[in-house]
Amino acid sequence: MRKIITLGILTALVLAIASLVANRTSDPPPLTTLVGPFFDADYDVTAEFLSFQKESRFVRLEDGTDLAVDIFVPEDAVDDSGSLTTSFPTILEYTPYNRAFALPGMALWERIGLRWRTGLKEAVFDRSLSQPVRTMIGLGYAYVVVDMRGTGASFGSQTPLMPRLGSDGAEIVNWITSQPWSDGSVGMRGQSYVAWSQYATASQAPEGLKCIAPGVIMFDTYTEGTRPGGITTTRWLSEYSDHLQAFNLSKNDPDNGFFPVAPVVDEDGDGRWIDEIPLASTGDITLFTDDDELIYPDGQFREQHYLARAVNEHKDNVLGRRLLEPDMRFSDAIQAFGKDTLSFTDTSPGAMLERVAASGVSVLNLGGWFDGFLKGTTKLFSSMEQGSGMRMMIGPRFHVPEGVTPPYQELLGYDGDLASDVVLEEIRFFDWCLKGIDTGVSEEDPVLLYVMNRGWRHEKSWPLERQEIQSLHLGPSGSLAPDVGDPGLDHYNVDFEHTADFGSNATNRWILMRSPDSLMVRTKLDEQTIFYETEPLDTELEVTGHPVVDLWVSANQPDADVFVYLSDVAPDGTANYITEGQLRAGFHIMQDPKLQTQGLRPVRPELPWHGFRAGDYDANAFADDHIVNLRFDLQPTSWVFTKGHRIRISIAGADAGNFELHPDLCATGVAEQCSATTLTLHRGIAYQSRIELPVIPLS
Repeated sequence: MRKIITLGILTALVLAIASLVANRTSDPPPLTTLVGPFFDADYDVTAEFLSFQKESRFVRLEDGTDLAVDIFVPEDAVDDSGSLTTSFPTILEYTPYNRAFALPGMALWERIGLRWRTGLKEAVFDRSLSQPVRTMIGLGYAYVVVDMRGTGASFGSQTPLMPRLGSDGAEIVNWITSQPWSDGSVGMRGQSYVAWSQYATASQAPEGLKCIAPGVIMFDTYTEGTRPGGITTTRWLSEYSDHLQAFNLSKNDPDNGFFPVAPVVDEDGDGRWIDEIPLASTGDITLFTDDDELIYPDGQFREQHYLARAVNEHKDNVLGRRLLEPDMRFSDAIQAFGKDTLSFTDTSPGAMLERVAASGVSVLNLGGWFDGFLKGTTKLFSSMEQGSGMRMMIGPRFHVPEGVTPPYQELLGYDGDLASDVVLEEIRFFDWCLKGIDTGVSEEDPVLLYVMNRGWRHEKSWPLERQEIQSLHLGPSGSLAPDVGDPGLDHYNVDFEHTADFGSNATNRWILMRSPDSLMVRTKLDEQTIFYETEPLDTELEVTGHPVVDLWVSANQPDADVFVYLSDVAPDGTANYITEGQLRAGFHIMQDPKLQTQGLRPVRPELPWHGFRAGDYDANAFADDHIVNLRFDLQPTSWVFTKGHRIRISIAGADAGNFELHPDLCATGVAEQCSATTLTLHRGIAYQSRIELPVIPLS
């Protein structure tokens, strides 16, 4: 084992590696100095173990595939003679995003500075440099990070989210509990794909897995990760596919945030790891997989070529772009991977819930109000049996970063550090679940929400028991009111160039690899839509839960897409985005929500569901002047509209560049060449077009 003594530097192990080198700082302050006033700032996270041992190794699975593993064990596990004397509960991070990174090509002065600040002999950045991970190790947890098959420095290949990854995870849990430094109990943590891996592993019920803390993850991979409302998230899928494969091929392109994976084996035994990464000299110079002959920085020959052989096997990965192809258009589509077939249901955490519940694992679901996968967080929590081991925490964050972005920190007056607040909750959860410490978790109400424009609050359930559904009806002259108005209709000529992007980096909640660098303001965008808004509110109004729109629509085309945005309009006219939802009209027929769980478990909350199978699709929904009822839910939210503000819903027919343009209306995929489309919104007693808001009464 290799020994590392010093505490690390706060770094985000992907995009912030370059910043670590360029902006070196001293050791991070204790976690307790960063949490907001709502949280238990007195909860003791003082390090008990100031050093640890690290080992990088391969763990061989039953099918012969070797997975790359980093193991961090608190230093007191080893006495002066080198004998193991103490065992620890373990936290497992099971990732497709590289368990550790290397930064080849650093100048001599940078390497000297790096060693001076961090104690690192070379630029290999592992999880011990993350403050949350270092805090957990210091509290007496072993920490294990594993590259999934087909990723990082592990061997094998994969198609994303394939069930085999869950059984691999269970094998890793069983391996951990067999180790002398393990006390037999394991928890898992991480977000997004890493959160999916927790549900997939828990569904296999490995004996040692006691609890998981999945962050920002979907319930149903078709409607929440691929085709919300049956409409393809083209930009997200294509960009993420390229991003993931760049990691998996060990791309060396620091300017674009890509760093090669750290090797597992020091094959030449010289104590250096970066020289185990082959040079790239032909083809794409950011990849060594293009080279016919492997050449190493030290000029020495390797016999086994561990890293190169592993990474070359990743070229057989099925890319996420596969989901963009026409045969994957419906939720019952099947893709092949070798001799196996894979459906959207096979990849969905919701379909795993029955087995996860049977495993007895405790779950801390972590979400963000502006995350594209937020609906999944709430459904995963609500669809499980409730108890002290089932918890949910949602704050005002995007998919990334883990904290509140500066514009929303200012707008909401967020006075803590959300990333640290979440880590503190994770630690309390793991201490309760894995160490048996009375942290107060079992006595608290299980739902912890940040109500935007108000603050943090505990609740007993989701949805909130005291919610009151209040309808606001579309009315004449763009009005939105509690009362049903006189019959009427409004025409909207779809602007296919409408693009719901925000900030100078032109992004939104659906581009899950980054977040807008400004507030999401729809003021100008709404000029490309048809919108309805209330009179200024006489008093503040809290909306917490799942808004649902119920629209009666006809059109001059057989089918169309409908996007709905909910906004808060300030007295100066600024329209701040709150949430959104969308539906392809051809999927207007309602279906049984239990399709998401293979019929094994009711889905909660009870929300509109449309099936999205090939047989559910009506390609001529609007034919013969048919008026169609489109009822669908928006992403959940928790927002307080203040007195004097207005509530607005805006309706569009496209989100160009982010979602596919309707293929039957825009055969070329170019907005200017789409067929002229007019949506007609019907309102009045016979056609009560409205939005239903989950309102929380003033206390």
